[in-house]
Amino acid sequence: MAEDEIYVRTLATFDTKFPADTVEWCPVEPYRNVLTCGTYELNKNEPNTKSTYRQGQILLLRITNGGELELLQQVCTSAILDMKWLRVTDIVETRILLAVVDSMGYLQIYQLKNDGKKIEFITKLKVNDEENVMALSLDWSRRNSPASDPIINTNILVSDSAGHISRFTWGEAGDLTKDFTWPAHKFHAWIVAFDYCNPLIFYSGGDDNRFLCFDSRTGSHPVVEIKKHIAGVTSIHSKKFLLATGSYDQNVRLWDKRNFARPISTLCLDGGVWRLKWDPFTHQYLLAACMHNGFKIINHDILSSVVVNYKEHKGLSYGCDWSFLKQSDISNLNISNGDTLMSTCSYEDCLLKVSVIDFWPDKRIEEKDY
Repeated sequence: MAEDEIYVRTLATFDTKFPADTVEWCPVEPYRNVLTCGTYELNKNEPNTKSTYRQGQILLLRITNGGELELLQQVCTSAILDMKWLRVTDIVETRILLAVVDSMGYLQIYQLKNDGKKIEFITKLKVNDEENVMALSLDWSRRNSPASDPIINTNILVSDSAGHISRFTWGEAGDLTKDFTWPAHKFHAWIVAFDYCNPLIFYSGGDDNRFLCFDSRTGSHPVVEIKKHIAGVTSIHSKKFLLATGSYDQNVRLWDKRNFARPISTLCLDGGVWRLKWDPFTHQYLLAACMHNGFKIINHDILSSVVVNYKEHKGLSYGCDWSFLKQSDISNLNISNGDTLMSTCSYEDCLLKVSVIDFWPDKRIEEKDY
């Protein structure tokens, strides 16, 4: 498939005011038109202080008719580094949860209200008892659970700037408890991610160039340690048999989870790979935020080739996500010629963008001819 066979059109651009570094679409119906964006502002102007202050916001938005972005709520907090929605609802209380990690080292939990227009703070816990430790990334254990499953005893992993990985449990009573904190990396642990096929397995990557695999049943020593990256490991996302890693060394590596001896493919993206997201429908396309080189979409089915280069941002490309809206939902929003939506956000220019993607623009002509 040639690169020009995929059509990408920017629908909306939103000024986030502060630098934007993470964006997440709500995966739970009927709120799949809702998304959150996290911002990170480094304030160096605090007088008489040795440390800099990091402030941020959680922006709650929704995509509306014609592809416009509407701001629903703005929550002021410490600088946001990562956020994830819980992909199931509580069958008793019908709660949709958003987990957030911040520069003060907290894991925060919010609840989306029933009207879908507001998030409400529930609780937070300190990730690491050490001072000046930032919480860097997080992941829920239940991403692929059926929507009917209750969210009882669901786990959350958090990585931090001291190189540790912590696991928390969201309990039946709606309480958050810490299970353990394990040393994993010598420097910043940039990323932690569950294996969605087996939540007892999880992965981490850090500034020490190591990519690790843990089994929570066997303790804090990694069961796999990989040193194939030549710079810090910054992003990890898995699917059934494959796992993708991104690094400051500008490469995306695909791994067969059954054999980590060597990557099955390596693709240079000419920019540090800060985030990776498999598309939620076909799991064929991999969306990458490439820092100084924009956003790219990789088609794994054709020898891991880049099929989209999206360079509408002028700042560092940090945040990206796929929408969970189906093609019929997109059509109902009066957005034409679209198979899916993606969101992207960038640091220096403080922008959030939503774009529509048409993976097969010739298919409509072919269907008419047929």
